[in-house]
Amino acid sequence: MTEHKTTESEIKEIWERLTAGESSIKSAHHRIDNLEEMSKSIKDLAVATAQIAAETKALREDYAKADERIDELEKKPIKRYDTFVTAFITALCSGIAGYLLSLILH
Repeated sequence: MTEHKTTESEIKEIWERLTAGESSIKSAHHRIDNLEEMSKSIKDLAVATAQIAAETKALREDYAKADERIDELEKKPIKRYDTFVTAFITALCSGIAGYLLSLILH
């Protein structure tokens, strides 16, 4: 086999390639680090979004329960009013009927 002696220009070219490769590797590592940070931020955001969704669901359920209770409370005065009106009309009719009956019987 014949020996090949590396020339100075070949060494310079190899050195430039090594330097360029090292620079590219450093850049790739930097991008990977940024992606890891972004991935963690996205994961944190997803967790926070899930928590907000759960809290929103609980709030909607609480609102629905409160709305039902308010509806029932609003109906109570109407029921009382209806009972009062019925009693008043009954008393009035009974009074009128009693008065008319007393006029007929005298």
